[in-house]
This record gives sequence, C-alpha cells and structure tokens, in this order.
Amino acid sequence: MKKIMVSNPGEFSPLVTSHIQAIAQAHSGPIRIGLPGGRGAVSVVKGLVQCDSEILKRVQLYLVDERLTGSTNHDTLMDVGLQEAIDNNLFSDAQLHVPQLNTPFLPRGKTLDLLYLGVGEDGHIASLFPGSYPELDSKETPDIAYIAESPKPPPERVTITYRALKKYGKQAQTFLLFFGEGKRIALERFLEAQENPSTLPCRYFPREWFNVDLVTDL
Repeated sequence: MKKIMVSNPGEFSPLVTSHIQAIAQAHSGPIRIGLPGGRGAVSVVKGLVQCDSEILKRVQLYLVDERLTGSTNHDTLMDVGLQEAIDNNLFSDAQLHVPQLNTPFLPRGKTLDLLYLGVGEDGHIASLFPGSYPELDSKETPDIAYIAESPKPPPERVTITYRALKKYGKQAQTFLLFFGEGKRIALERFLEAQENPSTLPCRYFPREWFNVDLVTDL
C-alpha cells in the first residue's frame, strides 16, 4: 500500500489518465472503472476525459452509489466533464452505469480494472457508513443495497455492498481518496490501523487484502 501525495485534487487527474492508459495497453476490450459521486469524482473524470478517443470508447463507468433524492451523483459526473465529452461524441451516456436494486453491479463473470473511492469524514466509502459492516458483507447480501436513513443527506440512497466490492473489485487497483482538511482525522484513523470496518468502513480494503493505495492532499 502506497501513500500518494498531491498538493491538490487536480494533481491526481494526470495519474488517473496514466492508470487508464496502462489498462488499455494491458488488455483489449472494455475498461471497467468504479467511481464515486461528489467531490471525489472530479479529479477522476477530469483524468478520464484526457484519454484519447479510442480509449474513451472502451471505458465503462460504474457508479458505486447513487442518491435517490435531490442532486444525483449521475448529475455531478455530467457536470464535471462527462456531458461535455458526450456532446463532443467522445463518450456516451450508455457507458455510465448507475447502481439499481435487484440488478448485478457488473455483468456475470466481469470484474473492475480500476476502483476509485472517496472517503468521508467518518471513514465511509460509497454509501457504506459506520455500522453497515458486517451485515452488508454476508453471503446473502446482494450487490446493491437500499439505504433508508443515511447519516449524511440525502437520506435515501442505493450503494454497492462490501460483498460486491470483494466480488468485483478484489482484482482491481483501488485508490482511496482523502481530499480536503475535513478528511484529516479519517486519514489518521486509517493509518493508525486500530479499527475495523464496523467503525471505519475504509479499513475494509486492507482487511481483505485489496491492492489499495491512498491518495491525499493532506
């Protein structure tokens, strides 16, 4: 596990471009990328749209969670660069997949190549908040779960589960994004390695031996 230091989130975008280019060279066919909504998505999208058109045509984006009321994560991604790429015929809305209940996160037998996850002030990832583990990691857990009372507004969301993260993301290069002063305590708690995913959900990745790196401007 590496700690990647940047002076601001924008500095991470060129690295995202290089990650995607490396995957494009490593194998043919679709490039499957899991990504968050909100602020964590901005640098990822900006890096994505810097790829050449032939690579962009191969990219399939999978949102790890979605808000069911108010401004959606889908809208955020469009606002920070995807809509412009679509308008320029470099990308299509069909390449962006929004999680839905009772629907597999990925097609059968497929896995993610890259996984980017923003970490919240309380250590949550996607819409997996403290207290969600281990229930959403059980063998009976579906890929996508409904969250009725999120501690962070809006209250209603759908989210990938821990079980699905393990199923589809274990082989991916994963990046945990700690951007902004509000994430400092979460980062310190993560690095102290004294907690489990029940109290600090982002600790799920080292616990399950994911190929994970940290990215931070702190």
